[in-house]
Parts: sequence; C-alpha cells; structure tokens
Amino acid sequence: MNVIQISHYKSEFLAFYRFAQHLDSEDQELFNLWKTHYGFNPYLKEDPKNQLAKEMIKRAFPKYSTILSQIESFEPDFGMVRRYVSLVQDELKSYEPLHLSVVFFIGDFDTDAFIEKATSESYILYFPIEKPWQDVHLVQELAKVVYLNQTKANPYPPKNIAHAIFIEGLSLHTAVKTTAAEFKTMALYPWMSSCNKEPNRIMINLLPHMRRTDYKALYSFTKGTGASGYLNEASFAGWNVIHHLLNNEDTLSELVKTPEENITGLVERTLHRVIEESTYISSKE
Repeated sequence: MNVIQISHYKSEFLAFYRFAQHLDSEDQELFNLWKTHYGFNPYLKEDPKNQLAKEMIKRAFPKYSTILSQIESFEPDFGMVRRYVSLVQDELKSYEPLHLSVVFFIGDFDTDAFIEKATSESYILYFPIEKPWQDVHLVQELAKVVYLNQTKANPYPPKNIAHAIFIEGLSLHTAVKTTAAEFKTMALYPWMSSCNKEPNRIMINLLPHMRRTDYKALYSFTKGTGASGYLNEASFAGWNVIHHLLNNEDTLSELVKTPEENITGLVERTLHRVIEESTYISSKE
C-alpha cells in the first residue's frame, strides 16, 4: 500500500513576503526576513552558507508580486497526487509500495523539482509552485520517484550521463502518456523546440560524455547548457532515445526493468541508431 503525505511552505512564504514587500531587492534586511520567516533553500546541499540563496532571493523578489494571488490561492490536491501516482504505477507496472512525501515550495522561477531519499524505504519530492501549473510537470517527477522506488536507486546524482538520459526520457514519456499531453509537448517543454533546431549536433556532441560521472558534467547536461549550448540536452536525448525504443516494440514497463548495469550500453547503442536514422532521413530529403 502506498503511503503519501503532502505539505507546503505557502504560509511561511506569505509571512516572509508580508514583512518584506516594502523592501528593495538590494536591501540587506530582505535576506534576514527570508531566513526568519521562510528559509527554505532548495540549493542547501551545495549551499550550506546560503550564498546561492541570497542571490536567489535578490533575483526572484521583484517577480513575486506578479504571482502573489497564485500562491495565496494554491491548495495542494491530495486526491490528484494519489491518482497520478496510481496511474504512473499502472503505466510502468511498478507496484512496489511507495512511501512518499510531496513538499510544495516557492523557488526563484528557475528552480527545478528535486527528489531526496528520506530513508532506505521512503522519498521526498520537492516541487516548486511559482511557475504556471502543468500537471505533466508534476507527473514527470512522480514517474521518477516510482522508477527510483522500484529499482531502489539513489535519486541524485545519477550514475553517469547515460543514466540521467535514461531516467529523463523514461519519466518524460510516462508523464506525457499519463496526462495525454502528446500534442502539447513543444509548448510544455520550450527547451524541446530549441533543441530541435540542431538535434543531430546535440546528440553527436553528447556521445563522448555518456560515461562521465563528475558533477560538472551532470549539472551541465541536466540543468546547464551542455556541449552544444542548449538547455536540457540530456532530457532532449532521453526523449529521443526512449521514443526510438518505444517505436521498436519496447514498452515503458519493460524499460523500467532494464538492469542498472545495462543502461549505459543501451543508451549509447540507441543514441547511435537515432543519429544514424536521422542522418539517413536528412540525406534523402
């Protein structure tokens, strides 16, 4: 049986904003009020001294007035979360009982959702709510949690770039299918439109980095601008890798069962095939 809990930092954020709204973003008191009333730092593991948090607040504070009513009206929908978890488990045929806490927070408009392992048997999903809400974005993160729970893998960092590509692609396709968002993918993920300008270049430039495990590479390809200068290059490659596998009669539920030691080779081989097929099609046009 799944055990799902939901909490949020809405009240804490609104208390901070109520005290700080008269301040300028450069005011030193702004950070003190943030720390006193809100204090949630999504970068805490890399930022124990809150240096990134200070920059985050300074950068995001002028924009908060535009989303204040959105935050005030936010109410977490426990039924929706539970329903989507069940749908993802059905899609992936992954029925390992899930112990999950979902924590909604307010970030800096660039903050990504992230997952932590609370215990050996439970996970925490932190999900930002300052950006326009789209179910598919939450479901993608829930798909990652279900996959991690089924395979007992650690949330972060992934084993290498190939593993990051695999889980990004698997979760993207699961979310899009579960929420019936197939025809809105480009609009829901603007980086996909950007990457589609030079798909082969992105994937070719990714190939030499498949087995890299260093933080710089993992950050660059998942959150930075990668080897070709585009955001989310690992997600783009993952979308294409899983799309190719699904078109060749694999299923999402079968892919979930891929042994961890086989993932790197599978991604490398599939990416080569995607590039070869794309090059062949381009040469015929």
